[in-house]
Amino acid sequence: MRKCRRKRKQEFGFTTTELLVVIAIFAILASIAIPGYSRWLPSYRLRSAARDLYSNFQLMKMEAVRKCTRCALTFEQPIGGETYSYVLYMDADNDLAYDNDATGDGIDNDGDGVIDEAGETELVIKKVRWTDYKSVDYDTAQGGGDGLDFFPVIGGLSSISFRPNGLPTDDLNQPASGTVFLKNTNNRTMRIVLTAGGAVQIN
Repeated sequence: MRKCRRKRKQEFGFTTTELLVVIAIFAILASIAIPGYSRWLPSYRLRSAARDLYSNFQLMKMEAVRKCTRCALTFEQPIGGETYSYVLYMDADNDLAYDNDATGDGIDNDGDGVIDEAGETELVIKKVRWTDYKSVDYDTAQGGGDGLDFFPVIGGLSSISFRPNGLPTDDLNQPASGTVFLKNTNNRTMRIVLTAGGAVQIN
């Protein structure tokens, strides 16, 4: 009678030597990749900050046209005990200054259909901090020492707004333009330029 042989399952495994070789290879690859990544990350964050400001300038223009009300941006704007690098808001009274208390001005500042309600503030669209990008800040070697080339208005804060026709303006309703200078921890710099015609450029 013929006996049946059971086939043994082939077993796969690693010897200690093989495992150590794999770990060594990963360690070598990591030592090559991590320094490159650490150099690349600040540049990525700088580009992200610049692109976001570019997009927010475009957003201001669209909101001003859509709501037929000035949309403003103020740099270093304090709100609720915290200072933001820039704040976008609907500037219903056209003064290029964010009104934390807008009661008594006869304007529906927050756009809810109620004029001069208690605690009314101007409608904030966005609040941005450079610290959210970790390694990004103003390039204070440019723009008169603060990294900004925008005309200061009420309270000494640099601001600009878009009119309902999509053109940037200052607090005197005159055509306006400006530049934001940014840098990262590797001292790489970028400029975000808003022209008097409403175009936005990154360079």
